Amino acid sequence: MGYKYLADQNSLCFFYESGTYANASGNRQWIGLVQDHTPEEGAGVTAIRYQGSYNRNVDLFTDGTLEYTGKFTYYPQDFKFLAFAIGSVTETATAGSHLIRETNSADANYAIPTQSLSSFTLEDSKKTATAGSNFIRTLKGCMIDTLDLKMSEGEITTCDVGYVAQSLTFSSGTVTTATVNTNKPYMWSNIQIHIPSGTALNNCTEFSLNISNNLESRFPLNGSRTIEEVIPLNRDYEVSATFIMDASNAKPLYNQYYIGGSSFNSLVMIRAPIGSAIITMSGCRITEMSIPSPVEGLHEQTCTIMPTNVYVDVYDSVVDYNAW
Repeated sequence: MGYKYLADQNSLCFFYESGTYANASGNRQWIGLVQDHTPEEGAGVTAIRYQGSYNRNVDLFTDGTLEYTGKFTYYPQDFKFLAFAIGSVTETATAGSHLIRETNSADANYAIPTQSLSSFTLEDSKKTATAGSNFIRTLKGCMIDTLDLKMSEGEITTCDVGYVAQSLTFSSGTVTTATVNTNKPYMWSNIQIHIPSGTALNNCTEFSLNISNNLESRFPLNGSRTIEEVIPLNRDYEVSATFIMDASNAKPLYNQYYIGGSSFNSLVMIRAPIGSAIITMSGCRITEMSIPSPVEGLHEQTCTIMPTNVYVDVYDSVVDYNAW
């Protein structure tokens, strides 16, 4: 009977990429307090039936496209992956300031000039006590398709990252992990929501910012089964927010911003011992609002908000969010 793989020996880390797409660079990097990683691998097997075989079975298998996607969930201790999802980072030479700004199709990435968003390599490993029996998958050329930053009352801040990768390699060799960060993650008690900017709302119970890059994978006639490069198309932002109905802001949220159609700016203020961040969302419109009337309990307003632009200013002890 073989040695069983147990979850306490799992590890997920990332590498920066530089120079060319899907080219890992430097050392393994800590992601955060990872809770789950689910890669989805398409082996590209295509079944063919044809006339003349005179049977009801599949007649032939051929090798089609190799597609690699996945999702991982973690408790953030910094906001590097917000930078991967949004675009570029301008930062000071020493630890302190990271200004995350949007990049568009005509903007060249500092690490790989042929693309506007940063790509990275993921290494998923399952360690055993038996030499040569480790299970290591390395996904290269990853780019963030979706990122969902979730903040809920009484909960740890959570980040869900959906990605598309170019290629995957397998190894059973030695597992080398990234340096562990033991800082406590961001909590709900570190967060304050402003709608509009400068007006703190004390009755928000759920706030989720979703970023979608609408990545497109292409398989041109280039002699390869893997994608050539992931292409970011239109960028979409969506916020889902729930409020306990309060006389101080129930009316303006509904009458001014939803029914009245007024645009506004909003802020997420995050202040914690490990660092602070200001997420600024400009040109916001409330596109949907639900206000049910239950038979008991508190009333809630649930809003869908669409920002036009998002940028983030982070101040923490991390020296570089960029690879250099």
